[in-house]
Amino acid sequence: MSRYLPLVARVVDQAERRVLKGETVPPDEKLYSLFEDHTELIVRGKAGKPIEFGHKILVAQTGEKFIHHYAIMEKRIEDKELLMPAIEAHKGLFGHYPEVLSTDKGFYDSMTQIAELEEKIPVVSIAKKGRRNPAEYERETTEAFIDGQRFRAGSEGSISVLKRAFKLGRCSFKGFKNYAASVGFAVLCHNLVLLARL
Repeated sequence: MSRYLPLVARVVDQAERRVLKGETVPPDEKLYSLFEDHTELIVRGKAGKPIEFGHKILVAQTGEKFIHHYAIMEKRIEDKELLMPAIEAHKGLFGHYPEVLSTDKGFYDSMTQIAELEEKIPVVSIAKKGRRNPAEYERETTEAFIDGQRFRAGSEGSISVLKRAFKLGRCSFKGFKNYAASVGFAVLCHNLVLLARL
């Protein structure tokens, strides 16, 4: 009771603010689950599943599809803020920066960011959000850039495997710590299966 009564009070408060007072309750202040109060609302904007509940997970892969770095965000962090820690993790593990960096548009910040990355990494395949000027269009139509985006699209398959084969689509463990551990075990299993196939 000592755990659940304060959570119930939060639910009542947010309902009162939203329904009776007409306030817009910020997502970070909302409670989405009494039993897993760490759960966050994730707006993906994808057809069929525009909204999901859980936590954002970052996965970084090698060219051979091994997951060499992953991170679980207890609180929402913008993709672009996760980029440099992932790149530095790659350097820490392999002793050098990757030859190709490929991500989706969520990691794009600015052309200044791209220029800084290109000083360290030969191929930076991060597409710009919105309109492109001629130089940006030229950069995004090079063969190396397109190959990088093909690799990124292929990594979606690994995410699908983590969800389907290793049950990351739904976590049945209690608490954030156990949620994070389940991700770690799924990544380990993914890499072991991949290793066994070599």
